[in-house]
Amino acid sequence: MPVETFFVFQDVRDDIAGAQAIGARGILVKTGKYRAGDENKISPPPAFVCSSFPEAVDLIVEKISKES
Repeated sequence: MPVETFFVFQDVRDDIAGAQAIGARGILVKTGKYRAGDENKISPPPAFVCSSFPEAVDLIVEKISKES
């Protein structure tokens, strides 16, 4: 089974776009550097947008458990 890689960041342009450029799934968290509407500033948009880091971790755990 292929390994899926997730990157969790607050910076949509430098971090999320970069992660997605190498084939990882970018998860944008709405904390720190995040500004309203950032998820619409790159194409493709982040794979997921979460309100917090713990929410992002829960999402990843859920995705992994569904694949097992």
